[in-house]
Parts: sequence; structure tokens; C-alpha cells
Amino acid sequence: MDNNSKKSYLAKLAGQLNDLDKKLNELKAKVASSADTVKADYEKAVDELLGKRKEAEEHLQKLKTASEEGWKELKKGTRKAIESMTKSIDNAIRKFKK
Repeated sequence: MDNNSKKSYLAKLAGQLNDLDKKLNELKAKVASSADTVKADYEKAVDELLGKRKEAEEHLQKLKTASEEGWKELKKGTRKAIESMTKSIDNAIRKFKK
């Protein structure tokens, strides 16, 4: 993968992470305004998502400095981390909209 492709892929992932951050912030706002009876559930979900967010960011940082040899393997891990975070955020939003 050449540098332009790598930069393009990193920009795409950074954009996805930014979109996920917006959704996560929406959930945080719901926690702040939720009734005490569901607040603990919201807080647990947000804490789990923050952990996934940190993991995705760590993968992204490793990709930025990866050699050509390590790029492919790290790319898979980063994609999986972001997909996991996306799925978790979407599930949490659906759960708490009920």
C-alpha cells in the first residue's frame, strides 16, 4: 500500500471515529438527563463504549506508524475495533430509545 492509500485510509478511519464520537456524546447526554432508575444502565453502556473507543484509537495510532509489513495485520484489527464500537453504539442507542 502506498503512502497516499495509507493516508486516505487513515483519514477515512479518523472520520468514522469522529462520527462515533458524536454518537457517544449523544449517549452521554442521555445519561445526564436520564431518570435514576436507568442511569446505571446508561453509565455502564457508556463506560464500555469508552473502552472500545480507546481501543480503536490505539489501533489507529499504531496504523499511523506501521511499516509496510505490519500494515495489513494492523488494518484488520483497527477495522474490527471500529466495527465493534459502531455495533455497540448502535445497540446502545436502540436499547435506550425504547
